[in-house]
Amino acid sequence: MPILVGIDGTGSAALPSAGRDREYDVAFANSFVRRLCFPNTTNRRYFRGPVAGGGGLPEAIDGGYDFIIRRHRESENEPILLTGYSRGGLGAVVIADRLKQENIPVAAMLLFDCVDRHLAFDGRRIPNNVAYVHHVRRDPASRSRQSFGNDGTAYSPPTVYTQKFYMCTHGGMGGTPWQPKAGQSTSELIDEGYAEGAVNAGLVGALFYRTNITFAQDGRESQKIWSETQPFIRTHRFV
Repeated sequence: MPILVGIDGTGSAALPSAGRDREYDVAFANSFVRRLCFPNTTNRRYFRGPVAGGGGLPEAIDGGYDFIIRRHRESENEPILLTGYSRGGLGAVVIADRLKQENIPVAAMLLFDCVDRHLAFDGRRIPNNVAYVHHVRRDPASRSRQSFGNDGTAYSPPTVYTQKFYMCTHGGMGGTPWQPKAGQSTSELIDEGYAEGAVNAGLVGALFYRTNITFAQDGRESQKIWSETQPFIRTHRFV
């Protein structure tokens, strides 16, 4: 049975807490990484993503790496699989790099819009101990989270790397599409918040800044991502 580790995306809370974990489990109940890796079993581990400032990612990386090393010693011939969403994708790349230093191969990696958002880690290049990578990314034309740069975009042989872009928000990329609030229509363009708008359009422009994605489109594209990743998931035995 493959050894599988996944790290999910960032929650909205600023600091770790029991309340944050409860809210996170609701918000990410149907995330793609959670669907693949939860519940934990002998050969499978799911890690929550970091808090808003990035705290918790080093612990998830260490926990995932230690779990793989322990299981690899007991089941050396089992393939190692990694997955991650957003900063969790960055964590998956870092784990792969640590495994390379131990001459341990990674059979496959599935990344959901891996982003460059942690000062302590560099995940731009996929280490070449990873045999196959599939990276699904938000289309720049979506205007979603334009302040987020992507990681996991460079590679070298013998790694086989494929990627595909989707017209949805960063949230939709991880299986957590935006939901309209009371009074909002599913046909409205999604507003990712004043801070994101200010980065892209300035303090005044932020008041009017929107993505190019409606709530309805975000849900449809998110479902499409899950459907279209199934061949990779099944070929490489993520499920």
